[in-house]
Amino acid sequence: MSLPDIAAAVAKHRRILITSHTNPDGDNIASQLGLASILTGLGKRVDILDQDPVPSRYHYLPGWERISNDIGPQAATLAIVVDCASVERIGRVAEAITPATMEIANIDHHISNVNFGQYCHVDPQASSTCELIVRVARQLGVKLSAEQATILLSGLMTDTGGFRYSSTSPATLRTAAQLVESGADLAWVAEQLYMQQPPNQLRLLGDLLIDLKLEAGGKLAWMAVTQAQLKRHSFNLAESEEFVSYAIAARGAEVGMLFKEQADGVIRISFRSKGRVDVNRLAAQFGGGGHVSAAGARIKGKLAEVEQTVIAAVAKELA
Repeated sequence: MSLPDIAAAVAKHRRILITSHTNPDGDNIASQLGLASILTGLGKRVDILDQDPVPSRYHYLPGWERISNDIGPQAATLAIVVDCASVERIGRVAEAITPATMEIANIDHHISNVNFGQYCHVDPQASSTCELIVRVARQLGVKLSAEQATILLSGLMTDTGGFRYSSTSPATLRTAAQLVESGADLAWVAEQLYMQQPPNQLRLLGDLLIDLKLEAGGKLAWMAVTQAQLKRHSFNLAESEEFVSYAIAARGAEVGMLFKEQADGVIRISFRSKGRVDVNRLAAQFGGGGHVSAAGARIKGKLAEVEQTVIAAVAKELA
């Protein structure tokens, strides 16, 4: 379905619920906040409900406090799921979505999206879901405020790595320019994202860089963050989203990976590439997915065993 279908769904419903995937990132949070602000301005009653809290690095975004983690019955008749390839990825929030009383709209840019919901706008060529939210605003006839533009620019920047990734298209740059023209301060957003790191984060990153490992003749660079390291540095794993970019920065590396040991025994794996290797396909081998240049997966098991299994599979692909 197209943007007019999404606009028709918005016009049809007065109470709207917005949600997204677990373990939130910049595009996930910004697309929810931006869309919620746009719909509230149209007179809709909007709630945002996520399984996991907003990482502190995104607390500069206006309105982040309106994202609730209090999962319970909802009065909404339309649930809009953003930046999420499947309903399963929203975690326990799925319990609050009742198909008997709610329609579902799906706005996303993941190539692995299964096209769920009655209304669907999925474009894997888009750099970010925030880029799609700008399109939605245009379709709804909304002129973005400076605050809305700032929120959406943040999502564009995080999912393009500060406009460094191959997903950054001419359309993406035009969208960014439009957001700046609407009042977003590019330099200020960049400072919040990249130049306000807490000292404990930098110290942990230093530990990881010391232990950076190379495989497959240097084509694979990887790091792992353990529960012991997190405790030693008093660091929240949810804040580690950008660490994997340091692995893929290694000269000669075509794939970068970060293994993240959770307290519940699940190992989260972030994959990055320089665009010549499809890491969405690599992540899919382990039940994950995402984009050609950025993807993720989750595996239950001991860190050393998961590392061995995944590194062997990726090295084989790179051989």
